[in-house]
Amino acid sequence: MVNLNHNYIKETVKKNLCSISKKKFLIAISGGIDSMLLLKICSLISNESRLSFRAIHINHNTSANSKEMEECCIKSCDKYRIDLKIENIYEDKKNNIEDRLREKRYDILLKNTNEDESILLGHHEDDQIETFIYRLVRGSSPKGLSSIKKISYRDKKILCRPLLTISKNDIVNLADFYDIEFINDITNSDLSFDRNYIRNKVIPNIKNRWSHFNKAISHTINLQNDYAVIAEEFCSKIYDSIIINEELCISRLNVFSSHIHSIFIKYWISKTLKYDLSKNETSNLIKIINNDNNDYPKCILKNNTSIIRYNDMLYIVNNNEIKKQPSQLWDPKKDVVFGNSKIYIDTLKSEGLYENLRLKAPITLKNFMGNERIMLNHHDYQDLKKIFQKNSIPMWERERFVLFYAKNELLLAYSNNEKFISSQLR
Repeated sequence: MVNLNHNYIKETVKKNLCSISKKKFLIAISGGIDSMLLLKICSLISNESRLSFRAIHINHNTSANSKEMEECCIKSCDKYRIDLKIENIYEDKKNNIEDRLREKRYDILLKNTNEDESILLGHHEDDQIETFIYRLVRGSSPKGLSSIKKISYRDKKILCRPLLTISKNDIVNLADFYDIEFINDITNSDLSFDRNYIRNKVIPNIKNRWSHFNKAISHTINLQNDYAVIAEEFCSKIYDSIIINEELCISRLNVFSSHIHSIFIKYWISKTLKYDLSKNETSNLIKIINNDNNDYPKCILKNNTSIIRYNDMLYIVNNNEIKKQPSQLWDPKKDVVFGNSKIYIDTLKSEGLYENLRLKAPITLKNFMGNERIMLNHHDYQDLKKIFQKNSIPMWERERFVLFYAKNELLLAYSNNEKFISSQLR
């Protein structure tokens, strides 16, 4: 029976790997039983196929036996003749350490994965159940509750989890059959970690009551995935009717019933920023939409990007500081960098601005300060600030304008998206 099971698991892994277009794989190994079994199976597959493997061990340096786990990985890779890369993580902060270590781990994995490789991870069925409960208590959406995918993508890299349908009991039995060497991470028994508490306390108690728990949760995960796919397809269909130049039009969103608002906002941010909004961030954005306050209310995301309301729009604003600098003479024979902007002569020519600017030389470049006036109609000077307001240009975009002066006369207010041309330049 064990032999039949071991053949089934090996063939399951092999089938998953052969379904991927790339035939080279980077196996993430921790030294624990799951990844060390995956390493063994991959070594067997490499002997009977054209698939090739190398491994990476990321030492978190959080456990008293971290070094022992690293040495186990080195020994096993030597035994199976699989190349191994060792990387280290050092994390001083204790709050949200699980999430921070996870993000650092994935960053390292992605940086070490070659273009012709896919990443192999040792997640199994029980990890799937654990992830579902972990996300459930954190208030995740259907997309989050659809949990781990057998095949997923991150930064254009393929992540494959060929053991995802295999139970922990089967993994333990097969590891015993192969006489796999592994090290149990001492921190796995630390119940201060949420996942450890779920794994060691919550799930065993539930399974004692309901033996079919894994099967029931797997069914629920599939349902959540269906709901998430339906929601994403709907958001995709209405996207162009709500989003203008990656900015969200509130009145257009309000055409749809309120229950779609949070789903669509999460979809918009994910599509635009490749960032998953938290429950609190989503709630804050809904409040901004529903509030009539137009004094630039904003929500600052954990990635330091701001979502700011101005009039009827939500804008995504990078919080990188806009460079302010003293006025600068421009040589009309050369492209010029001024603050955060680079101005190209070829672009000015294509826009019909270059010749008149050249004839007005010398030209001085300045930042927007707020008290400038420009003549747009051949008769009267107008406040540039009021022109910006009339054209619904928000404050942070105004600061990106480059102002072209000749003899203290404002000839041109110029940005990548907008330009206001003085009648003196036409």
